[in-house]
Amino acid sequence: MSASPVFITLGAFGADLVRSRGQAAFLPLIAASGAAGAEIRRELFAAEEEPPLGALRAELAARGLRCRYSAPFELWAADGTPSLDGLSELIAEAEALGAEALKIALGHYAGSPCLLSLREVVERSPVRILVENDQTAHGGSLAPMAAFARACTAEGIGLGVTCDIGNWSWTGTDPEAAVRALAPHTVYVHTKAVQRRDGKLAAVPLDPAADAPWRALVAAFPRDLPRAIEFPLAGPDIEIVTRFYVDMLAAA
Repeated sequence: MSASPVFITLGAFGADLVRSRGQAAFLPLIAASGAAGAEIRRELFAAEEEPPLGALRAELAARGLRCRYSAPFELWAADGTPSLDGLSELIAEAEALGAEALKIALGHYAGSPCLLSLREVVERSPVRILVENDQTAHGGSLAPMAAFARACTAEGIGLGVTCDIGNWSWTGTDPEAAVRALAPHTVYVHTKAVQRRDGKLAAVPLDPAADAPWRALVAAFPRDLPRAIEFPLAGPDIEIVTRFYVDMLAAA
């Protein structure tokens, strides 16, 4: 059985640490872990700096790493219209980074009739645009995600879905039902386990047990879809820890 490609989101190493050291500092570790690529996070650039997209692109290429770009951006604004100017800016950044895909959030989609203008932007984009279920009620619930995915398919809009199997916990959504509904539209899978700590939900590492529930969720998608680690990676030997989870997720 072939292994699935695994990406590591830079947030997995801790937001404060990554901001202080820079995302490029973690690329050698990601490459050494055997991961296929890195998910560069826009929110992890230092606030005062211009994102070093060119330098990151060169470092990714030197390490033989594929790249995906993630931004905390809602495609649909609160008034129900698509934020096309902001999307175009992020597409340009993703292209400069050499990313193969740009991951954003759905936002306030409610059956908007503005899909034609969105299709024009998507068709011109040199990178694939992926919409993820985030942790908000308006953008991370199954009903709007599924409705948007169906509408894009019906209109021939080449957007893909990033299904985060852990984020459904924040919206009280049954992850099995969500996976069944979105699997035909999903091209990227984000993975995390979730626990309640101090009264709040928190992302935690996947359970290695053979009967862990996440395994059935991941198995519902084709094996050739990239899978991403989006849970904390920490330990006395971070390279060993990272490689363990990369190998586990690739083989699941």
